Amino acid sequence: MALNLFFTKIVILYLLINFFSTVLTQHGTVGKPCEVSTDCGTGNYCAGNKRCACLSTYVEIDSYCWKKINPGNSGCTMNKQCEAVWPGAYCRSGECRCANNQPPFQTRDGKVCLNFGFCPLNGNNPKFRIENQVQQCYGGADATCEAIGALAYDCICDSEDCTVNNPISFCCPSRSFACLAPMNEGHSAPGSGGTTLNHWYHDPITGECRELKYQGYGGNANNFQTKDHCESYCKQTCQRGLPLYKDRTTGVKQEPVYCQGNDAGCNNPNYACTTIGTLQQCCPTYQFICSKNGAIPTEVYNTAGGLPSEYFDVGIPDGSGNTYPRFYYDSREGRCIQFSYLGQGGNFNNFLSSDSCEKFCSRILCSAGEPLKDSSGERNMECSPTGSGSNSCPSTHSCESTSGSSSFGGVCCPRPQYVCTLKKEQGSCGTYSNRWWFNAKTGNCEEFIYSGCQGNANNFETYKSCQDYCRDARSEPQCIQGSALTDSNGNFIICGGSSSATTTCPANTYCYYDGSTYGCCPTQAYICSLSAKPGSVCGPAITRWFYDSTTRTCQTYSFNGCDGNANNFATQQDCRDFCRVDSCPDGGDVWKEPNGVPRSCTTNRQCPNTHYCTPVTSWSGTMFQTKSLCCPTKNYICSKPKDVGVRCSSTKITRWYFNSDTKTCLPFEFNGCEGNRNNFASEKTCTNFCLSEACPSGTVVAREADGSRLVQCSNPGGSGRSTSGGCPENYSCYSSPLLDQNVCCGASVELQSLCPPYSTPYISALTLQPTQCTPNVDGNCPGNFFCWFSTTSSSVNAFYCCRSPESVDTGYCPPQLIPVPGDGGQQYKYCSPSASVDDVIQGCGMNRHCQYSTTLERYICCGLESDVRLPNICPPQPANLVPVELAGNYRTCNPYAKPGSSQACPESSACLYTGNENGFICCRVQPNHGVRMLN
Repeated sequence: MALNLFFTKIVILYLLINFFSTVLTQHGTVGKPCEVSTDCGTGNYCAGNKRCACLSTYVEIDSYCWKKINPGNSGCTMNKQCEAVWPGAYCRSGECRCANNQPPFQTRDGKVCLNFGFCPLNGNNPKFRIENQVQQCYGGADATCEAIGALAYDCICDSEDCTVNNPISFCCPSRSFACLAPMNEGHSAPGSGGTTLNHWYHDPITGECRELKYQGYGGNANNFQTKDHCESYCKQTCQRGLPLYKDRTTGVKQEPVYCQGNDAGCNNPNYACTTIGTLQQCCPTYQFICSKNGAIPTEVYNTAGGLPSEYFDVGIPDGSGNTYPRFYYDSREGRCIQFSYLGQGGNFNNFLSSDSCEKFCSRILCSAGEPLKDSSGERNMECSPTGSGSNSCPSTHSCESTSGSSSFGGVCCPRPQYVCTLKKEQGSCGTYSNRWWFNAKTGNCEEFIYSGCQGNANNFETYKSCQDYCRDARSEPQCIQGSALTDSNGNFIICGGSSSATTTCPANTYCYYDGSTYGCCPTQAYICSLSAKPGSVCGPAITRWFYDSTTRTCQTYSFNGCDGNANNFATQQDCRDFCRVDSCPDGGDVWKEPNGVPRSCTTNRQCPNTHYCTPVTSWSGTMFQTKSLCCPTKNYICSKPKDVGVRCSSTKITRWYFNSDTKTCLPFEFNGCEGNRNNFASEKTCTNFCLSEACPSGTVVAREADGSRLVQCSNPGGSGRSTSGGCPENYSCYSSPLLDQNVCCGASVELQSLCPPYSTPYISALTLQPTQCTPNVDGNCPGNFFCWFSTTSSSVNAFYCCRSPESVDTGYCPPQLIPVPGDGGQQYKYCSPSASVDDVIQGCGMNRHCQYSTTLERYICCGLESDVRLPNICPPQPANLVPVELAGNYRTCNPYAKPGSSQACPESSACLYTGNENGFICCRVQPNHGVRMLN
């Protein structure tokens, strides 16, 4: 007795240890906050709401994820582990058992629970019938349904052992075929009152299990009592098509062939090794599924009379007299075509919609992604892999040959550079699996949880396939407008950072850093000078906006969808703001009186408190005019609520607005017209603009070195770094009511050097870049700014908008600068803006600048008076005499020399005595074109 009690305690202790050790191995609590799936542990993933959730092969029990166990398999602890796989199943002695204590039935796809005499799903309804008569499958345990034409069905009988007692057999849809059936609510019994049952079905398009209002009678095999049952059943099979089975053995049910990656073990070109849950099976390839065979082997078709005459299989009538619209992929034409399905049987080249067919079968044409469509949006765009036809694909795609007819030739498939720079997309369905995506910023493939549908082409089943496809891809620099420059091989040109490949950007581009990558981006002046370009066809045409430099207005044009050029804007406001069309410096419209006339002003007090007074240059139709008008502040723009606008196109546009409550930029769907100015093309431009809301126009906030945080200060109105929290050099402290903090506004020392002394560049709040300009073009810079050629910039043709000091231009040199006299008494030294500083012929020398003279219509050297003129040692009388220079020094002379000799002075000058050690020098009368100070 005592011994039995002792052993009983030992058994109880063992069970307790086993129970708690099992609980402790379930890593990660459901609902726990997470950033990535590794924060959650085994059986969990990090869902879109940043909370841990159970994978589809696990079930949640008391906030823990427990592995689901199939009927007849051991390893269970809790009943729900079994019930999640099959309703009514339970755990007994560590093994999952079917309800009513019936042994699980062995099918070719694994063990299932069923009531003998019925199909595993939805009872009698899915049984294969001909002329409404259930068809039997003869041959014992190894029997199949192929001979009667039910090629994707499994032979089931009404007893555990199909070889004894003359069992009744019938054909039920295989696991894969059942999960691809369309939703069918069935029908209600007469007089039932129309009550429904809450069932579930597997959506073959999205791969997600959805609610089904089942009416109690009829329907098909895609019918489950619980969501867990639906996910477990449809997750443990090939995505589409039957797995490769072992050769038939008399009296033994066929089993799937298991493999070990890289198709080892499949030994069949029509199958590929695929991970299904924790196992790997040989599943049909995309080519085999989208072929005339439809993933059914030819030898199987031969047992039922041979392959169909067409490229699709209409199946067998289901007895209703109805036909059903379906789609098949025709490899001869490279597209999906509709056909009429009879309701039963057939093969797996059978899709519920054209879109799902195209998305699935495009993989036999392109290594990743889908081929481009023509302007109809239905047919693949045709191209020729050789000859001139290859140019029909846009630059993001290449022409790939197909195995179809010679007239078809090829299709436009996305290039790896395009696919591998797409952002990670989890999708929005619920059948989760581990996939790999290429992170172009890190240059590596990274694992992520894929929801089973939607997403994008940057989605690979294995690490190796990801690395092989994307090994040469690089992160694309995100220009504010337009695309970064590439070389002849399509690789982005690197212009900054520590890379040994660093180079100088060519004309019309500048080096831009987007926070992670350097690239040569098109300048604003260049973009706005381009003509509209419709681009390459890659789908239906859409309406876009471009800046017309001849009329100085923004106009619409028809864009074909790919390529084109950077003068391409989603909205009229984007175009007006970027190319500065009659707009305020920070964008938006001027304040208007009730009669529609813009309000003129001389001070901010004449404007509403939401606006400020500033010069605005507008085009009258014949000339530019500059007036001081009331423009909206950045605070006013960023405080506006989200406004989706009104519909004016067939598609909505994803835009960004600043949320003043959260202090962040959020996306929204814009209808295309009207709305308000709190509407930005990207999250980056929105953030840049609104974080600088307190800064005067042309200045931006200072950020910490890593760019993640703003530099804060404690003395608004002051400047200079201090222990109390001051600002960096060239920045001043301002109070930001929108951000509820003090910020530093200004421009970095590096950017300040682009302009002459006592001036500052105009920094765009959208791009954080200095604004470039074209010389001698009115209205090219915001009011109070002039166009200046910077000798400190590494860019070619580097003209920048610089703030005007308190002086005016005379038509020769910019404000506060004077012309550098030429050698030999010439009034001006002519130059080339591209010449180096030390170029004796075309350069200007140190501290001098080559600028365009609007009066002379030539480039001349300009500089501060202290840097240009030698000390005036000419006699005081007559007045206005200045020395003649020669190579930067006084030109000495001999008063007795013959005119024209080397010792004589040039014309319009005289040899005069200085009264000091310089002796005689040449002096001339100073021309009257210096600078005059404002009154």
